Amino acid sequence: MAELQETSINELRPALRGRVIQPGDHDYEDARKVYNAMIHKKPRLIVRCADVADIISSVNFARQNGLLLSIRGGGHNAAAWEFVMTD
Repeated sequence: MAELQETSINELRPALRGRVIQPGDHDYEDARKVYNAMIHKKPRLIVRCADVADIISSVNFARQNGLLLSIRGGGHNAAAWEFVMTD
């Protein structure tokens, strides 16, 4: 997985209508939680997309930066299929 630079994140923010959430943000812990409380993934970046354009920008950002990408819809799957399992 590629190392994500803060400058890249700062370039993503103005391209979105939604929010970019990172570790240390006040709502990070709530944003990363899933239905199955036994799953404790801590993504480097969470994007709360507001529209289709945000989704496109986020997928392109992940591709351009060589990042693994997980797309979370409702997040109500006990097996936590919405996450890329790397461990």
